Amino acid sequence: MASTAKKGDFSYILIYLLEWLTGLIFFMISGNDSRKKLHSIQAIMIGVIAFVLTFLLPILGLLIWLFAMYVGYKASVGVDVVIPFVTDFAKKYA
Repeated sequence: MASTAKKGDFSYILIYLLEWLTGLIFFMISGNDSRKKLHSIQAIMIGVIAFVLTFLLPILGLLIWLFAMYVGYKASVGVDVVIPFVTDFAKKYA
């Protein structure tokens, strides 16, 4: 799904950097920017999922973090990646 966001916005990569922690920080400071709130909620959810799955198989934490960095990069260039279930949930609260 394409978006009209400013391309090259590094803050989207920062949102996903520490997943739930930076997602929570950006959610609180993003004001009325619904796109940043959407990505913040997605980052929080990805962080929680990674935390839980890391106990099952530690390598999953790294793989999920790499996927989160990919999503952050795509968001920074103006493309919103749809993550099944997560994006639908985040859109309700963004």
